[in-house]
Formats: sequence, structure tokens, C-alpha cells
Amino acid sequence: MRLVDRLIVRELLPPLLFGVGLFTTLIFAGGYVFMITEYAVKGIPLRQVVELAALYFPQIAVKTLPMGMLLAVLLGFGRLSSDWEITALRAAGVSIRRLMAPVFWMGLAVSLLAIGFNETLVPWATARASAIRARILEQLQLTEQQAFGFPQWSNGRLDSYVIVAGGRDPQTQELFQVTIIKYRAGALREPEVIAFAQRAKWGATNEWVLYDGWWRTAEGQYGTFHEFRAEPLPGIQIRRTPLQIEALLTEVDARSFRQLRQQIAFYQREGVEPAMVRQLTVELYNKLAVPLASLIFALVGAPLGIRSQRSSPAVGFALSIAIIFLYWVLARYLVILGRSAVPPLLASFLPNLIGLALALWLIARRERV
Repeated sequence: MRLVDRLIVRELLPPLLFGVGLFTTLIFAGGYVFMITEYAVKGIPLRQVVELAALYFPQIAVKTLPMGMLLAVLLGFGRLSSDWEITALRAAGVSIRRLMAPVFWMGLAVSLLAIGFNETLVPWATARASAIRARILEQLQLTEQQAFGFPQWSNGRLDSYVIVAGGRDPQTQELFQVTIIKYRAGALREPEVIAFAQRAKWGATNEWVLYDGWWRTAEGQYGTFHEFRAEPLPGIQIRRTPLQIEALLTEVDARSFRQLRQQIAFYQREGVEPAMVRQLTVELYNKLAVPLASLIFALVGAPLGIRSQRSSPAVGFALSIAIIFLYWVLARYLVILGRSAVPPLLASFLPNLIGLALALWLIARRERV
């Protein structure tokens, strides 16, 4: 039986590598090529541009490993079926379930590889890519692209919103062109006070000090300040430390499972809106669910690749595109439902559970044929 295992693994490995390379290239071309070429045209050194491009590949590969696995089993089993090798193996007493054994272990290995990437290489590469891109934007003097904002919650409601239009300097722990909108209590989220400061600096007293700005209330009261520590207007303050702001701005891909879980715990302590916490929890579980899709796709694709008549490899390509499309549409839809209607754990793993049920049905059906 080891000969059967080696036969199937040798049949699946080349199209797996081809599929991962193909889908990774397509996603990179659709999402990153324009940005990379724009930087090169504007005079950014080629070495820096090439490094930035290379750093995006790990996070793309985690998503394309399942796609490549699906294409591999569809093409591999399609070729074995077309050349009557599956028929010969079954005539020799090899069951469909036995043929699925190397597929299962190969899919599991690819899934574990993707999980390992997600926990080690992807966070490092994403964080480094963000740092390089920030330096490139600074060289190009595109400071407006560094603007960001974040909500501040109190007792489960939106208390205020901070907009940092001028970006930040992590070295000096300063924020630039800061606007703080304080909301009234109530469902309408009506602004009560708006304040603007040219800069905010994290002080020795572990608080943000606002400099050179003004404030205005909804009733028309107005004032200016050179240095503001929130004594006149207690609601006008930044309640995030520099490390917490760093965490808020870090992409989900730049965090490991443990780091993302810590951020969710922080949000829960801060009383952040439950829908936001639930959505982030779905993304947490997706760090396991998406890599495990390699195993599910392998189990679904193998019985689909076994056909009673000769067929072109184009059939495998078409089937893989259709299954991938349906999977990602369902997965993205469940991310939305996971904010309120569906438990986050179920929202993340439901596509895999549906795929597993489909795979078991397909395997049982092929076994009876």
C-alpha cells in the first residue's frame, strides 16, 4: 500500500506547487502590483521595493495554500481517473477510503504548515512590510496616508472618537493634528464637544498632553489652549497608551493567535461595542479555520476529481474556481453574521463543517459506484 501512497503524493505535489504559485501570483497582481510599481516609478530604491513585495507573499500564501490543495487533488485525481489508474486500483481491491488516506495526511500537513506560517512568518513579515511602507510614505511625503482614528468606549457605549490626521511618531510618542469628538449620552451619538490640537505628547505622568489647539461645545462656547491636560473639559482626552494605539493600528495578519486574543480581552475590559469584539473574535478563529481549509478542500476535491469518463484539465480548473468562490463568499458572509446573529466560533468553522459533510457524502457515494 505504500506504493499507492507514493503514487498519489507524487501525483499531487507538482499541481499543488503550481496551484499555490498561480493563485498567489494572481492575488498579488490584483492587490499589490499597482502600489509596488507606483513606488518604483516615484523613485523609491529598487531593493526596498523588491523587499516590500516579497514581504506580502507569506500572508497571501496562507490563503492560497487551500486553493492550491484543491486544484492539486482535482487535477491529480482527474489525471489518474482519465488514465484508468483509479479503475485499476479499485479492481485490485483498493477502496476509495484507502485512496483518501494519503490525501488526508497531505491535506493535514499543508494545513499545519499554513497554521505555522500564520503564527510565525506572517506576523513578522506583515509588521516589517508596514514599517517599510511607512518609511516609503515618509520619503514620498505622503503624510495624509498615515492618518488614522479610533473610538473610545465607556460602559458599553461610544463615548468619544479620536482622529489623528497628521500621523504619529512612535519614537517621540507624539500624535499630530489631533481631533477629539466627545459624544452626548444617548442613541443619537450627537457631538457634545469638539477639540483640536496641533500635537499630543505622552507625558511623564502617563497621560496625553494636547498642545496648541482649540475647543468648541455644541452650545457655542469656545476656547483656545497652549497646553491642555483635560482639566477644563474632562471628556476631552486620549485614553489609549502608545502601546495600545500601536496594537489598535496593527493589522490582524500582523498578530499571532495569542496576541489577537490579548487584544480581544483588552477590548472586553474596555467595554468596546460587542459587535466589534465578536467580529474580531471571528478573525481570531479564522487564523485556524482558513489554514484547515486545505484539509477540507483535499477531501472534497479528491472524489470530485474521480470521473467515469476522460476529461480535460480545464474541468479541474473550473471546479476549483467555483468551489473557492463559494467558500469565500460563505466565509465572508458568516464574518458579517458573526457580529450578532451567529456565534463567532460557528461563523469561522461553519464553511469547513459544511465542506467536511460534503466530502464524507462524496466519498461514500464514490465508494458505492
